[in-house]
Amino acid sequence: MSAGVVLALGLALLSPLGVSLLYGDGSWASFLFPAAAMIAIGGAGLYATRGLAARKLEFVSNRDVYLSVTLAWVLAALLGGVPFLLDGTFGSPLDSTFEAMSGFTTTGATLLSEIEAETPSILFWRSLTQWLGGIGIVVLFVAVAPTLGTGAARLLGAEVSGPTRTRFTPRIADTAKALVGIYLALSLAEVVALLLAGMGLYDSVVHTFATVATGGFSPRTASIGFYDSVAVEAVLIVFMALSGVSFSVYYLLYSRRRLDAVLDRELVTYLLILLGSIFFVWGILVLQGDYAGEPARGLRDAAFTVTSIITTTGFVTADFDGWDTAAKLTLVLLMFVGGCAGSTAGGIKVIRAIIVFRTVFQDVFRMVHPQAVTPLRLGRQIVPEAVRLAVMGLFAAWMLTFAAATFLVSIQEELDLVSSATAVAATLNVVGPGMGAVGATESYEVVNSFGRLVLTGCMLLGRLELFTVFALLSPALWRR
Repeated sequence: MSAGVVLALGLALLSPLGVSLLYGDGSWASFLFPAAAMIAIGGAGLYATRGLAARKLEFVSNRDVYLSVTLAWVLAALLGGVPFLLDGTFGSPLDSTFEAMSGFTTTGATLLSEIEAETPSILFWRSLTQWLGGIGIVVLFVAVAPTLGTGAARLLGAEVSGPTRTRFTPRIADTAKALVGIYLALSLAEVVALLLAGMGLYDSVVHTFATVATGGFSPRTASIGFYDSVAVEAVLIVFMALSGVSFSVYYLLYSRRRLDAVLDRELVTYLLILLGSIFFVWGILVLQGDYAGEPARGLRDAAFTVTSIITTTGFVTADFDGWDTAAKLTLVLLMFVGGCAGSTAGGIKVIRAIIVFRTVFQDVFRMVHPQAVTPLRLGRQIVPEAVRLAVMGLFAAWMLTFAAATFLVSIQEELDLVSSATAVAATLNVVGPGMGAVGATESYEVVNSFGRLVLTGCMLLGRLELFTVFALLSPALWRR
């Protein structure tokens, strides 16, 4: 699998190489040489192990699955950061890996304080890493490797997030291809919509990369606020919201004409949280005087910011760090909620939030009615006890990881508690911008090397939803 990842990255580097030659920005060597090396090494590795990988994956162990998936993302970040080093964007491997990890995990946290100072091809590659990471290197790998059989299903199950099925076609390769098809369709539709909204072709493409992946990298330091366009913001709000929806809903709507898919309990809850949060934040901003005399502008900024945060995209049009405390707290809570399971969004996911709240209410009811038999239901379906326990376990692990990482990052004296906590929340939930020193108009440049290392780990943990990585730390996993 590692050879496949290396080959895929090498081929992907040909795109920014073409952009560099087209713009004549002088960065072509930063892509040509690593691309040639990766294609040669990856191709040789696949050729040398042809036939062997498929046989191994038929009998793959849990350890192999978790290790392969985790190493795929780590390898992508390490190799994806090479162009940044060669071009002089960053001077250390840690910084280049931080930026690449932020890209592939679709986090959007950046160390760049002056983004326009970089060449168009470097910024193109930076956004392309998010587009590739959005659908998942593992899913792309499975899509082009249908001979992997049951091993492919295990790999896809370890990467696709949420308590939802990992396949909706009989063959796992067809499932992966369906996911990629939906992803491409959303991408193409957004490029066209942004062009119609008045955005240039280059900016439309790189912003599409970041939107459908819910990543948030922009070629502008001011992010979407640079354009100050209602039309552009409206297009991005729509596609950010669409990207936060489970891809299974789109599949059921398109291939099976299942119109009832739009009544999915998680989807309805997701939309209600989104709309409710928009109007709540807007009301707070107007009542507290943040947008005194400008209610329309307040609604515009509230709608864009709330959608950007709950979908964990991280685009910015307003400096929400200066908003009322209640509005900012709402945004932090939305970071943890995230989008729907099976989407490109991060966070704990709406379906898990539903199960957590239902569990709390159910336990209170049982205290009042100890003899009652009350299975946990979602609509007409009963949630298996194993699923409920798994969700509660992940929720507890998420909170403990957040607390531990916040403690480690806060060791740096230059960061206050708000900056440290929201930096961890923004990276663990793959959102991007935090608050305070790492706020909407700031970068992560203020974080020291140790903090950057911790936050890089948070991005990986958040993207793979903790347990895939934590399982590798268990001694029992390594015993024969």
